[in-house]
Amino acid sequence: MLDKEEIGKRIAFYRKEKGITQKELADSLHITYQAVSRWELGKSLPTVEMFYEISNLLNVTVDALLNENDWKNRSISYRESGLDSNRLHALKEEIMQFNSTDENILSAYYADACLFQMDTSRMREPVYSCITCVPGSKERLAKEYGYNQEVCADAAASAMNYTLQHGVSPMILKAIVICGNYDREQLCLMAQAFRRVCEKNGVSFTGMEIAAQPINYGSQEYELSATVVGVQDRDKLLTGEQVREGDVLIGIKTEGIDGTNFPFVKILLDKNPELYHAKIDTDRFFLDELMKANTAFVREIAALQEEGYLHKAFRIGNALLNHRCWQEVPEGLGVCIDLSTIPVLPLYRILFEQERIGENVFYHHFNMGIGMVVAVPEKHWEEAVSVIRRFSQCWRIGQVERGGHKGIKVWSRGRIRW
Repeated sequence: MLDKEEIGKRIAFYRKEKGITQKELADSLHITYQAVSRWELGKSLPTVEMFYEISNLLNVTVDALLNENDWKNRSISYRESGLDSNRLHALKEEIMQFNSTDENILSAYYADACLFQMDTSRMREPVYSCITCVPGSKERLAKEYGYNQEVCADAAASAMNYTLQHGVSPMILKAIVICGNYDREQLCLMAQAFRRVCEKNGVSFTGMEIAAQPINYGSQEYELSATVVGVQDRDKLLTGEQVREGDVLIGIKTEGIDGTNFPFVKILLDKNPELYHAKIDTDRFFLDELMKANTAFVREIAALQEEGYLHKAFRIGNALLNHRCWQEVPEGLGVCIDLSTIPVLPLYRILFEQERIGENVFYHHFNMGIGMVVAVPEKHWEEAVSVIRRFSQCWRIGQVERGGHKGIKVWSRGRIRW
């Protein structure tokens, strides 16, 4: 025997799920809304023919209205949130083809922890490093103007450089993208960007996990991060203790701009929207230069360590004269940057010409295209420059000095030659 009250509850439930009122359902069935109300209160039942019409209007089966088991087994599917889980899993499997085929990677399945080995057999006291980096505000422009590959490479390089400043060799990289639009082509290109940076720097790529959340992210929205793990023998770590008075500072060129600079850049762009389409020269656009990925300095640091020329590496983030970059310099010593030795790259010339930031503080806001500074012994600085220039442009930009600036680790002399 049919339970009027239970069937009435189901009709009311699916009607509300459909987002229609009792009157709208009644009008579609050409009956009074009082009749619909009586069904939902369990005081009467529709006719057999009417059940079929109701099921069509509510987009459910007749069994869903009449069958108790169907009602008890109802559920919510991922598809209702806009997520096609089968398609997503197929895409994740496809993206695994970009993983490194390194014998030290034991397992890098997308839905599981990464298992890997590190050869520490020649290390007396191995020290491990782990860092996760995000692109910062740079990510906003990347999404808006389609620089998605560049921002992936930028996050990867930043994670490697955080590791390198301590003399630790980055060994593996794992990426994750949280997104609303899991477009196959775009995500494959992003995974390839991570893989290219890893291949160039001898780092194993253990994959790019995709967390598709269309319920939380719009069609073009995403957030990404890159995690790097590295290892180094404890007695080979780079600490401030190795820095000596007289050490020469060599600045190594990086591309693009640090992600933490983008609040300043956004203000400049808002004040002068023509910059979005401005040219630096006949072949290069301002926005292209701005969005280039920062450089990873794995090869440069490894080569300097191998030659025995490296006392310390300082990762320069958003500003050349940011005291936090130099906090490991020993007490009693400081670094003096000779601004007159720093070449003005076209990208920074255009930013300076906007006249929103004065000359005396400009290098407190930007790194002037220098992504890493290395301190090397004065007697070997020319050899160190030759080593670095096998991979990157670099310039002698200063020296480690003693005294005269109590409590200050970095100061400058000279002027930028605008």
